[in-house]
Amino acid sequence: MRRTAADAALTREAITRAALHRFARDGWDGCSLVDVARGAGVTRGAVYHHFSGKMDLLTAVLVEQWAIRARDLLALLDAEQPAAERLTAFLADYLRRLQEDRPFRDLIVVSTLVAPRAMPLESGLRAKHEGLRPWTERIDRALGECEDVLRAPLNASRFTIMTVIHGAALIAAVSPAELPGSEESRTIAESVVDGLLRPR
Repeated sequence: MRRTAADAALTREAITRAALHRFARDGWDGCSLVDVARGAGVTRGAVYHHFSGKMDLLTAVLVEQWAIRARDLLALLDAEQPAAERLTAFLADYLRRLQEDRPFRDLIVVSTLVAPRAMPLESGLRAKHEGLRPWTERIDRALGECEDVLRAPLNASRFTIMTVIHGAALIAAVSPAELPGSEESRTIAESVVDGLLRPR
């Protein structure tokens, strides 16, 4: 039976989802393509049909899974709401996902702990910078809308938000039990954003 492009895309996504879980659980050295294939319900040959090897698969996991996992999160920064509300909703949802969304936390683990071990430093940093561009552009846009009431310059305000994001990611990767629950996540997000703004 001839496979369609849609079938191939579904197989590829199943492989990247399985690889995401295995990389997060087993690390770079412990993850085998045989286990990835088993987790995806395909043959090892099917994995090699879509990916040239483990590094190619890791790169695809990072690019494709971030595109999927960040879509709804970043949409909060594009919503039709005041900028401060968008930033608060974005941070609260980010923190909530770290706690409640296992594939999202797996992606954080792979990005934070696995990829730096596997990838050359320069290309890894370049890829990370490019991957964060949509985040920083949207954060800058929201901060720009309330620049007249920012306590610090826009770049320092962005630094504060990105520090929260990266710090929470590191905690999610190494000590997930310390992550806040949903209600605390909202309170933390409100505190961060309110702290960036002068009272009107």
